[in-house]
Amino acid sequence: QTIQIQGKQHINDTPSLSTMKIAASIILSLQLISVFSSSCSSSNFLKSRSKAFCKHPLKLRGGQQDEASGDVTPSGSYHGNYIAPQGEQPKASTTVEVKSPPLTAAAPTAAAPLASATSKSSKLANLQERTGPAVLMLGATFLLLKYTGEKGLIGLILLMQLGLYSEATGVVEAFQAKKGSSIDKIKSYPVQKWWWFMTAMIYSGRDLIMQHTSLTGDQMNIINFCMSAASLVGCVISLAMLSGPGTEDLYREYLGKLSCCHFSLLFLVGQSSFWIKTVQEYGLGWVLFPAFLVIVNDTMAYVFGVLMGKHKLIPKLSPKKTVEGFVGAGLSTVAIASPLVKFCIGGDIPNLGRHAIILAVYASLVSPFGGFLASAVKRAHGAKDFGALIPGHGGVVDRFDCQVVTAPFVYLYLKNFYNVES
Repeated sequence: QTIQIQGKQHINDTPSLSTMKIAASIILSLQLISVFSSSCSSSNFLKSRSKAFCKHPLKLRGGQQDEASGDVTPSGSYHGNYIAPQGEQPKASTTVEVKSPPLTAAAPTAAAPLASATSKSSKLANLQERTGPAVLMLGATFLLLKYTGEKGLIGLILLMQLGLYSEATGVVEAFQAKKGSSIDKIKSYPVQKWWWFMTAMIYSGRDLIMQHTSLTGDQMNIINFCMSAASLVGCVISLAMLSGPGTEDLYREYLGKLSCCHFSLLFLVGQSSFWIKTVQEYGLGWVLFPAFLVIVNDTMAYVFGVLMGKHKLIPKLSPKKTVEGFVGAGLSTVAIASPLVKFCIGGDIPNLGRHAIILAVYASLVSPFGGFLASAVKRAHGAKDFGALIPGHGGVVDRFDCQVVTAPFVYLYLKNFYNVES
């Protein structure tokens, strides 16, 4: 018998009993190592050793020695868990590998709550920042109305219209200036811009002008028509005087600003003029009550959004607005409408509570869309706010974008329903 272990041959024609015992011990030890390594394959260390052993099996060959050459003819080979006879194809390996699951980074379970807590804390800090200026504005308005009454409110509305127009047109002009505006070539543009504003203000405040002057309604119409015709002629002459390369681009830029000015006059100045008509025909209370409804709705939308907001309402236009804030604000506004109208209007008026609820529903469902439109304008022109007049609130447009949407509805509702019942 010849024993070959790791390339070494030990030849003994007459094997002793001790040699056979050694061979049997080696076979048994290898068998135990194979079984043990298979059962412990989940361990990384034993698993790697088992793979190395199976890749290079320790062979034990037996055979007959050729007396002439002395070569040994093998009769079998050891493959880890069995001995394959000579000439027989070894069986496929039956080693079972237990694959460890891939190592993955632990999910950051605490990151999401931390981010949520940080977001809520920043919103609460912003709420505190907005509260102080809001209280100051309400206090100043109260003192103004206490000592000046309706005339003071009308003067405040006129100043507000000036700020609305200036901020809305200024956002567009600042955006075009960043892009390399050439509007400076039209020297008369600033004059035209404020000429259009004066034309609109004279038309919307014609009742005030007639009260304090001897002008009649027909005369006011002639004045407004002449101012409008003059602005048209001046606009065309300014465009006709342009020449040189890039004239078409300058046309488009000028007409874009022209559209912005007229949209601001129509949407902001025109609608806010209904507050003047309301205070003149129905008194101060019917201006304050809808204004307070919008303030309550806006404030409660922010509060509910901070405390409960999870679902975005219009994420592309106004990412901070949430469904929870919109619904919570609507319910809060309707709930406070009846006691608030008694405080602002007072008196024994038929169906006063029903009028209050209808105005509250409009202030909750429609008025917020004025703010959404303002957000779209800011987003389109890369502006965070329309101005910085009011700390924590932005500019005049940021504060009164929902109010101007409410003004025409209040006047038209009172004129068509409140007058009839009265």
